[in-house]
Amino acid sequence: MTPKPNMMMMLIPSSKSFTEEDVVEDTSPFTAEISKRSISSNALSSMLAARENLNVVEVTQTNALRKLDCAAQQYAWGRIGSNSSVARMKAANSTNFIIEEDSPYAELWVGTHPNGMSQVIDCDTGESCSLKEYVQSDPLLHLGNSKATDLTFLFKVLSINKVLSIQAHPDKELAERLHAEQPKIYKDANHKPEMAVALTDDFEAMCGFRPIAAISANLRKYPEFRTLIGEEIAASLCRLENSEATREVLSDMFYSFNMASKELVDSQLESLMKCLHAKKTEDLSRDDKLMLKLAGQFPGDSGIMAPLMLNHVMLTKGQSFYIGANEPHAYISGEILECMACSDNVVRAGLTPKLKDVDTLVSMLTYKTVIPNITSGKKMDECTTLYAPPVADFAIEVIEVEPYSEYTLKDVKSPSVLLTLSGSGKLVQGNVQSLPAAYGSAAFASANTRTKVVSGPEGIRIVRALSNVHFF
Repeated sequence: MTPKPNMMMMLIPSSKSFTEEDVVEDTSPFTAEISKRSISSNALSSMLAARENLNVVEVTQTNALRKLDCAAQQYAWGRIGSNSSVARMKAANSTNFIIEEDSPYAELWVGTHPNGMSQVIDCDTGESCSLKEYVQSDPLLHLGNSKATDLTFLFKVLSINKVLSIQAHPDKELAERLHAEQPKIYKDANHKPEMAVALTDDFEAMCGFRPIAAISANLRKYPEFRTLIGEEIAASLCRLENSEATREVLSDMFYSFNMASKELVDSQLESLMKCLHAKKTEDLSRDDKLMLKLAGQFPGDSGIMAPLMLNHVMLTKGQSFYIGANEPHAYISGEILECMACSDNVVRAGLTPKLKDVDTLVSMLTYKTVIPNITSGKKMDECTTLYAPPVADFAIEVIEVEPYSEYTLKDVKSPSVLLTLSGSGKLVQGNVQSLPAAYGSAAFASANTRTKVVSGPEGIRIVRALSNVHFF
């Protein structure tokens, strides 16, 4: 809904500005105890800073930090009730939101995508407008580019209780074609590479095809898998075990796997489950245990055997991996930060009651057979860890500030969103803006503006999502 003119004026007034020399007069208890060893400006080394060519702007009430109210998505695979960080974050910052303890809460969206638009909140009046309306009111000021119309990224928190569908996201060319041909199904014309950063030690996912040797070994070890894809294709895969010419045969395998008749799937799953249940617990392999888990969540789905051909990755807190366009994957469990290009395009094939588009998925995949690269980010200084993918659309910084300290977020030539993960404090811009920061609170920062993080007695941990200005 278009905001009332007076509301937009409240959200983007013209008032006094501040420079680096300005300070905030604050007599709160924790501010008085802030360590004299104020931590210097955040994330980038001199090499990266030299590439940024920033046009630093003064902060006024027109481009100051804005409080955000973010959308919580209740997909069936989400963690239930207060067990979900998504639910707890939403409840902590929305007075009219009540957690339903028997309902799933799957994703918290922070951004401008229409399927889960964040709202800019006027802290004085409580009135709001959409974040997209806000940034489009002055693209040069808020986005750093007069020709820009939107954020390039979408940031999320995911709380995963059950496996997500086996899926992939299209590259830009395919996204444009799918949107033109089937706009009701594929509602975005944008690509969707993405990156996951684990918030918990129990994050699991399937991602990318396993090396041919591993798939061949499973074809010999599990006769049900071999029967499901067919003897001819299985034999071809085994012959190519030490060859790089695998794309066509992997495509045939994946198509046969997903197009097998219900009768064949049922009979082979029945045989597989009988064998697995007959094993002693200590004899179950990691693949065995995952297939039993998937069978409990999606009985009768051929995707139960997906671990026999897809890499199974397990991450601990702070570890991450990147998923490029046209790569198959499925999150299994845990809680993560996720950042991606601003899109909601998904092509699915298994472990889901939703629409499956097997033909599109089979034709779009890269069929690379590599183990995902798991990293712990790049430590930029005492406080900031950078997670930067090989695309320009997005990056993540995780900032941890010790109790009673100050830390200045570097001004970057990108708009950004800030989400507090733990602890408490304030986000301060001179004498113009001071926003409380506590668990689940979110804010929008206009391009080229500088923010100081002032931590409270527990310290504070914040994530900042932005365009990947670090390397592009």
